Amino acid sequence: MIQENLFDLTSEQVSLSKMMYNDKVIKCLVAPYHTYSQLKKVIKYTNTTYLFPERDLNISQLRSLMTMLVASPYQEEIRIITTNQNVIMDMIDDCVRVLTEGDEVVPSPCKTFMANIHSIRHYLLENEDHQISKSDKNNNGTDEINNIISIINKSTTMSKSSYKNLISRIQLIGENIIRLRLLDMAQEINVK
Repeated sequence: MIQENLFDLTSEQVSLSKMMYNDKVIKCLVAPYHTYSQLKKVIKYTNTTYLFPERDLNISQLRSLMTMLVASPYQEEIRIITTNQNVIMDMIDDCVRVLTEGDEVVPSPCKTFMANIHSIRHYLLENEDHQISKSDKNNNGTDEINNIISIINKSTTMSKSSYKNLISRIQLIGENIIRLRLLDMAQEINVK
């Protein structure tokens, strides 16, 4: 999960950040799979924490965010959690990490400072390596279908209200072949 300071930097990375950002340590956590409300519960707020600044700033302000931060009087570590490409492009990749969909903090897989916007999008914001596998994501639908099949296979008789509930659940399935096959299977149940 996310550390209180988001992630650690080596002494070389700290030196590089201070060199680039007017003697300030600025960290950027790219969080394309999380919402503001999810992260505000786990990231401790400080005066130098910017949780999705794109929520509060217009595009012009976002483009100058790093300039404002570098010019600010704050000397403590600055932490930015964002998905905004303009902010990410102003960060050196040594100070950028990605929060994966599985809640791991991993290094940036590409150079970010003045990078091509398509590279940022492909490698940071939509990188399949940072996503939960499709089979893990789809388990909810598969589990529901398997649950319905189990109910049908175990039930020889069912009350009218239970049967109506079962049919309603089956009707929610978007795939015609699966829905129609389950409706056929459900016809074998005796309704009392």
